[in-house]
This record gives sequence, C-alpha cells and structure tokens, in this order.
Amino acid sequence: MSREFVRNIKQSKQNKTLDRIFIFVYTLCGGAVMILSKIFFMAGGFLCLGLGIAGVVLPILPATPFLLGAAFCFMKSSGRLYRWLMNHKYFGPRIRRIGEEGLTLKEKISIYAVVLAMLLPVIIFSPSLHLRLFLIVLLALKAFVFIRIKTARGGAVQAGTVQGERESAENTDVK
Repeated sequence: MSREFVRNIKQSKQNKTLDRIFIFVYTLCGGAVMILSKIFFMAGGFLCLGLGIAGVVLPILPATPFLLGAAFCFMKSSGRLYRWLMNHKYFGPRIRRIGEEGLTLKEKISIYAVVLAMLLPVIIFSPSLHLRLFLIVLLALKAFVFIRIKTARGGAVQAGTVQGERESAENTDVK
C-alpha cells in the first residue's frame, strides 16, 4: 500500500477509530518486515563472514566470495558492521581490491595450485568414491568462482600503461 492511501485515510472524516487501528497495524507490519529483512541480512552476513574466515584457513573453501557476500549483507542490514568489515585490517583491503581491480592471473594460478596440491592426494588415495566426487565438485566450483572474478593486470603491464598515459598527457600540453 502506498503512503498516499494512508494519508487519504488520515484525512477522511469517516470512522476515525477503525482508521487509526488500520494505520497502527499498517505501521507495525511495515516496521516488522523491515526488521525481519535486517535480521535476515545480518544473519546472512555473519554466516558468510564465518565461511570466509574458514575459507582463509581451509583450502577447499573460497574465502573471497564469502567475504564479498558478507559485505553485501552487512551493507543491506547494518552500516556499522559494513564499515567495520570494510575497514578491517585483513579483510577490508582484500574486499576493496577484489571489487575494484580483481585478482592477477598469477594470484589465481598460485591459489588454485596450492588447493590442487592439497586435495589431489586425498582424491587419488581416498577409498571413498563419494568423497572423491565431492572434492572434484568442490575443485570445479572453485575454478568457476576464480573464472568469474575479474582478472587484474600484472605490475609490469600497469607500469607500461601508466607510462603511456604520462606520454599522452605530455603530448596534449600546449607549447
């Protein structure tokens, strides 16, 4: 319902008691929906943050997508928690850098190589077919996540582009 509808009810000269009850219930339900959505996003933020922290330690969980999800959920639920996460000593720079620049190809390959080196022996020597399939699916999901993350340019390439920008800026100067 729109605010105009509530305003029209307030201005009407008909049954004031029923109108006040309706406005009270409408206000209460609107506030309850807002509170429930904040609770939902806050719980999702803490869940993603916990999985992101576990992903920093465990090689099978990708930490960055969960930290990005926590930042999104905290942004929707609590500005204070969002600012805390974005200004965190370890997580904040990672989230900002991934969001703005992405990971370099070298970082992607080195992270995936470490994960593969840790899980490949388990996949090869595990007697359980279910565990093997589960780990293969996790490796595929991690590869999919890495493909989806933007690939940043390496240091040498960026230095060349900065030098090119300087040269073009010098050429545009009026002599």
